[in-house]
Amino acid sequence: MGAESIGALSPYLVEAWAALHARDGGLSGPFLHPSYAQAVGAVRDGVEVGIITSGGEVVGFLPFQRSVMGIGGPIGSRLCDVAGALVKPGATWHPEAFARAARLRTLRLPNVPTSMSMFETFQRPAGTAPLLDLSDGFETYREASLESGSSFMRQLERKARKLEREVAPWRFEWHTDDDDVFDKLLAWKSSQRKSTRTPNVLHLPWARALVERLRNVDDAAFGGVLSALYVGDTLAAAHFGLRTRTVLHYWIPAYNAEFAAYSPGLLALVELARAAAERGIRRIDLGSGEERYKQRAATGAIPMTVATVNTNAAYRAATGAVDHLRAWSHGSRWGEVLRTAGRGLTRGSYRMRSVLTSSLAR
Repeated sequence: MGAESIGALSPYLVEAWAALHARDGGLSGPFLHPSYAQAVGAVRDGVEVGIITSGGEVVGFLPFQRSVMGIGGPIGSRLCDVAGALVKPGATWHPEAFARAARLRTLRLPNVPTSMSMFETFQRPAGTAPLLDLSDGFETYREASLESGSSFMRQLERKARKLEREVAPWRFEWHTDDDDVFDKLLAWKSSQRKSTRTPNVLHLPWARALVERLRNVDDAAFGGVLSALYVGDTLAAAHFGLRTRTVLHYWIPAYNAEFAAYSPGLLALVELARAAAERGIRRIDLGSGEERYKQRAATGAIPMTVATVNTNAAYRAATGAVDHLRAWSHGSRWGEVLRTAGRGLTRGSYRMRSVLTSSLAR
């Protein structure tokens, strides 16, 4: 076992990785596809791929981002909504042995599905990632939502009729190449982050470059999807996500505040589900988070964990202390104060790095 830079990975291994991803119908999602790792590697240093072997045979791949301190994290940092390893069914391997072979002091991956049982002894529960089940088509999803007792679908359909009656007819586009849609989406997302005082990773030049790059990928097994909802000729909502053949990951959504009363973002999500099901998508992953709209739209969820594999005693103690601090903060009245301060520092760091990079470029 060991690790290689994504740029040095042989075509044979890339093909083997893609074949392993396709073996489960792409249900592991786009963040574990080699095309995502290659896109991140094109805009950032330190992107590596762990090659997992058993009995001299390559049985899996684990992409990670190496820091100068010997820490392995998710590739794409906060933009990576699912991390972990893609391994042949039945293959046996040990995460700690892998981390040592890859010369990592710590491998710390958030957003690892609980189903990745090889990490079981290294996992800490971290909530769930809601999803829309489209395996039996859109109408079955819609009926499941109606029968759940939630008023979500009825209220949304009523608002859609009201929008058409009071403003103008609306239409949805599954994918557009319009630069204006993309630019407005990112501008709306920036405004949203500013109003909620949360960090916007898209302020970082590499993150913006990554999204731009992924937007231009459109292979059968992996691609970017830029969707748009129009009211009349006015853009009301947009979303950029990643897809495999069978999974669409809901990634960067935003909407026009002028239409807020009609919930254009939710309307765009439901129409996205309708269009995705027509194209063979069986699931839309909404990513980890307790946002209310996710809970209302979802018809299922994937349990998620944080996986931490230490090979160094000092790092083991440090990560343990951090985990205890996080647990304490969630149960303490000072917790929100600390989290707010942390978000402020991260937000300021992103913005300062963006300004410095722009100044150096000029």
